[in-house]
Amino acid sequence: MVSEGAPSSGSSSISQRDGNYYAGDDGDDGGTIAIREAGPAATSLAELAARAGRSVDCFVDAGHLQAVAAAMASDKRLIALKGRGAKLRCITEITRDNMHHCKEVTRAFDLYHLDSLQGNFVVIDGAEYAGLVEVHVGDDDDDDDGDNGSGAAGAKKEKKSLLLRATAPSFVRGQQFLFNSAMGRAVPAQQRLHEIARGAAASEFMEAIRDPRRIREVIFEAIGLANFEIRILFSTRNSFFMAEREGMLDALAAMSGKGVAIKVLVMKDDAVREMSEAKLKKGPQYGDIQINYLQQFLPTRITTFIIDQARSLVVEVNDDTKESFTDAVGLATYSNSESTVFSNTSMFESLWIQSELDKQSQVKQAYFKMFKGFKLKDEVYSRRWSFARGEEDGNSSGSGGKAASEDKEEGGPKQ
Repeated sequence: MVSEGAPSSGSSSISQRDGNYYAGDDGDDGGTIAIREAGPAATSLAELAARAGRSVDCFVDAGHLQAVAAAMASDKRLIALKGRGAKLRCITEITRDNMHHCKEVTRAFDLYHLDSLQGNFVVIDGAEYAGLVEVHVGDDDDDDDGDNGSGAAGAKKEKKSLLLRATAPSFVRGQQFLFNSAMGRAVPAQQRLHEIARGAAASEFMEAIRDPRRIREVIFEAIGLANFEIRILFSTRNSFFMAEREGMLDALAAMSGKGVAIKVLVMKDDAVREMSEAKLKKGPQYGDIQINYLQQFLPTRITTFIIDQARSLVVEVNDDTKESFTDAVGLATYSNSESTVFSNTSMFESLWIQSELDKQSQVKQAYFKMFKGFKLKDEVYSRRWSFARGEEDGNSSGSGGKAASEDKEEGGPKQ
C-alpha cells in the first residue's frame, strides 16, 4: 500500500488528501494513482465501469463473480452501453458452481474463461484503471503488553478492501497489456459451458420417450437448464401453435431475459409470423431472440430442441391436425451423444443458412420489381484530378495553397 514518505522513483510524487493517497506524475506521462477504502467491491467497480464510453475490460475471479453479476449485469447503463456498440469484455473462471451467475454477466458482457484466475480490476476506455486490493489490518505483535499485562495476544486482523484507481498512462497501458495477454489464453464462455455440460454427465445417454406427459416435462426441463443457447426447429406451423398453447414460447421468452440466445426456425406463414412477433419479441425485457422462416416444406414432421450444443430432443409429430399435445406427438429421443447432437446441429445450421439466402433473394426480387419498367442508361464517367501548391496569400482564412482540377467526362449510352 502506498504511504506518505515512501520512496519516489523518477518524477512521481505522493500526497495524502481526504484520507486518500495520490501518486501524481509530474513528467510528460501525467495522470494520477489514488488509493481509498472501498465500499462493496462489485458496486465500486460497476459505478466506474458505467462511465465508460467505448470499452470496458473486466477481470474478475470466481470468488467475486456473484457480486459482479448482481451489480453489473443488471446495470441498465452498461446494457445500454453495449447496445450502442461499445466493447464490453469480462474474463473469469467459469465453474459448475457459478454457471448461473455467468448467464447474468453475459447480459452486459462478452464473457471468457481462464483457469485459476486471480485478481479483480477493470480498464475503462483504455485510459483508466480500477482494481481491488484486499489487505489485513491488525497488530502483528503476539506478545503481551508489559504495561498492563492484559496484552493483545492473538488479535485478529481485520480484512479491508481498498480501491486502487489510476489514470497514469504508463500504468494503465501496463494493465491493459496484462488483460490483452489473458484474452489471448482465454476461451469463450460458450465453449467452457459446453465442456462443463459434457463433463456433467457420467456417460453418454440416449432416451426414447413415448409418454406425452414425460415428453412435455423433458422439454421444459431442457429449456430451463440452458446456459447460453437454445435452438428450435418447428417443421410445421401447427407444431408452433401447439408450443404456444403449451406455454413453451413463454418459457423461451423468459430464458432470453436471462441472457440465453434463442434461435427459432419455423414454416413461413402470416399467422405464425404474427404469433412469433407477439410472443417472442413483445418487449425490451427480452434478449437475443432470432426467428427465421422456412420457405419449403420439410419431408419429416419433427420438432427439434438443441440445448447449449450439448443435448438434443427430437419429438416426432404423429398427427399434425390434432390440437392437443398428447394426441399430436409420437416418439421423442433425448440424448447428449456427441454424434447425435452434432447431426441435429448441422441440420439446423443448414436450414438456417438456407432461410437467410431465401430472405436475401426476396429482397433482391423486391428491388427488381421496384425498378422494373424504368429505362436506365448505362453510362461511364471518368474524372482526372491534379493539384498545384500555390503561394500563401495571407488572407483571413489562412489558406496555404490553391487547387486546380481538370474534369473530363465521357458519357452516353454504350453502343
